[in-house]
Amino acid sequence: MIPTREILWNITALGPILLYTLMAIPFVFLAYGLARRVRMWRQGQPENRFDQLGRRLWHAILMTVLHGRIVRRRNRFGGLMHLAIFVGFVTLFIGTVIVMIEVDITVPIFGVSFYRGDFYLVYKAVMNLAGLLLIGGSLAALYRRYVRRPATLETTGDDVVILAFLVVLGVQGFAVQALRMAVTDDPWGPWSFVSYPMALTLSALPESWLRAIHVANWYIHFLTNFVFLSYVAYSKMIHPFTSFANVLFRRLKPVGALDPIENIEEAEVFGAGKLEDFTWAQLLNVDACMHCGRCLEYCPTFSTGKPLRPRDVVLELAGYMADRGGIFSGELGQGENSARYRWGAGPDRALIPDVVSPAELWDCTTCGACMAQCPVYIEHVPLIVGMRRHLVLEQGEFPEEVTSVFTNLERLGSPYQFPPNQRAAWTKRLDQPVPEMAEVAARGEEVEILFWVGCLGSFDSRNQRTTVALARILQAAGIKFAILGKEESCTGDPARRIGNEYLAQMMAMQAVETLNTYNVKKVVTACPHCFNAIKNEFPQIGGNYEVIHHSQLINQLIAEGRITLDPNSALARGAVTYHDPCYLGRYNGEYDAPREALAALPGLELREMRRNRNTSFCCGGGGGRLFMEETRGTRINQARVREAIDTGAELLAAACPFCMTMFEDGIHGVGAEESFKVLDIAEIVAGSMITPNGADGAKEHGAAESEGAAPESAERPE
Repeated sequence: MIPTREILWNITALGPILLYTLMAIPFVFLAYGLARRVRMWRQGQPENRFDQLGRRLWHAILMTVLHGRIVRRRNRFGGLMHLAIFVGFVTLFIGTVIVMIEVDITVPIFGVSFYRGDFYLVYKAVMNLAGLLLIGGSLAALYRRYVRRPATLETTGDDVVILAFLVVLGVQGFAVQALRMAVTDDPWGPWSFVSYPMALTLSALPESWLRAIHVANWYIHFLTNFVFLSYVAYSKMIHPFTSFANVLFRRLKPVGALDPIENIEEAEVFGAGKLEDFTWAQLLNVDACMHCGRCLEYCPTFSTGKPLRPRDVVLELAGYMADRGGIFSGELGQGENSARYRWGAGPDRALIPDVVSPAELWDCTTCGACMAQCPVYIEHVPLIVGMRRHLVLEQGEFPEEVTSVFTNLERLGSPYQFPPNQRAAWTKRLDQPVPEMAEVAARGEEVEILFWVGCLGSFDSRNQRTTVALARILQAAGIKFAILGKEESCTGDPARRIGNEYLAQMMAMQAVETLNTYNVKKVVTACPHCFNAIKNEFPQIGGNYEVIHHSQLINQLIAEGRITLDPNSALARGAVTYHDPCYLGRYNGEYDAPREALAALPGLELREMRRNRNTSFCCGGGGGRLFMEETRGTRINQARVREAIDTGAELLAAACPFCMTMFEDGIHGVGAEESFKVLDIAEIVAGSMITPNGADGAKEHGAAESEGAAPESAERPE
């Protein structure tokens, strides 16, 4: 006997007629809801996200099917739970389509049946497994939301409705199958390993009862399916569609590059002061949120008790957009950070401050942790910076401390009140002179590398030690390099992240003009913010250079044997922990070079902090926060310093002047100055380097620090 079964067993001809007649209703609801959402997205400004469609589609399929960003080590329970629901639901849907093809196409038209034999047996087992995954995943989700209650997870009434629907649908499907097998005594029943035990239990009931219950359950099951499908487009369950679309149309440009305001001199709108000021892709971003709270897990502001919660900013915008579009999007939550709770977001409300508060916007460090963790590639930072641009350029509203930063950038070319002619003062600490590009060009010579010092590296006395250390390394390696000196200016990074795009573009264009004047090809810098701006944002305005972070170059020089390290150096001993700068790691994917450079000193024991590499915790200095007061919650830098101290290390290795400034302040704040210190990787290597004359690098480096020639420190405001 060939394994198979009668399709539509115990169902009269009326059943298929009703099924196909009513089938159109949920799909009309679904199509209408999706169309309304597309219309909402199209309110935004145009943006080309249709390039490289093949690459986009392939990645979207892989991320959707494999749940690449959902199943994460730290949140494996939630990820596997979601994967179980997704796989179960999709598999059951595909299984239903297969049966419909058998009944309506292959058999009546071609006289061919594939729903038999080994295929049928495997089909039964797979469908039972899919149903089990759907029910199990849904119950796990209910347990997680209502029993475990993770702090980062927002639960609404919409959640229980959706999960209840999924459980009921799964149970109904098993019940239909079990009732049929209880009557027919299916010889292949054991392949239905979930329904078969149910059938054995039900077989004690009279056949007439079983048939009647089977028919009733069959009708209720397909009606429940139709109600659920009709509900999808108006609930959180829409996210499989919006999430796929968001991954498909994700930003392919470097993650560290913010889009400029095009033709800013002629622009009529600056930043995002209303929904229509965002691009259509950003509005899709907003609508794609799964409410999962992954963005909160590594967010420095959420972790330290500040108003900004990146998920809530997205939900606030989503609720506002839904109200404007007349689409019921489900509850936005009942917590104190819910838009509806705080402001009663509606179509008559202003985007800022009624929907998103200025406090939320100014707390952001632009660290990118939210974007790195988001399973559907929501771009929180560009959303926030866009609204900052509106506040700064159209409303003239920004933290008071930033006023001097803007003034100094305009007048002096740096955030600090030091004249440009002091940018090269640090070179007096060196035994060998450091040429400036103007001198090199005047002699008709060329250099291998331009050393972009940066504002902190030039003016801040603490970070000048890093600058001097790097210069000594370059000199010891025999690299012909030069600096711009008084011709160097800020890259515009602080102004751009704070929201002063006009000033940022002015600074960037000035820097690019200077670099292009000297035909610069290769740039090295110790500042990840400068590194990111020159590498990822300068090409927007014609500045194309090979850009190297100093940790990458140092690691390369060590590997090539161009500098020699003393394993017995005082700096090359003990336990060290390394902090990944946000603009070097998450924004530019460099995690290994700094660690490899440290590993070249065998006396150093590297101890990783709990949050490292892609999940590294921000120092708190990015996004212009270095220049702003931190008055709410726990200081971010102190939280990170405590995490570093908890490793048992005596030394924190840094690779960013912003981080250096924040950590020096944080170490002082927790009272650990006597037992814990922070050094840049360049300082550690330079202090462990055997110089060409045979001198100990630590002695030379240390002696030089006491020399003058540095202006007063450009410290972070308290």
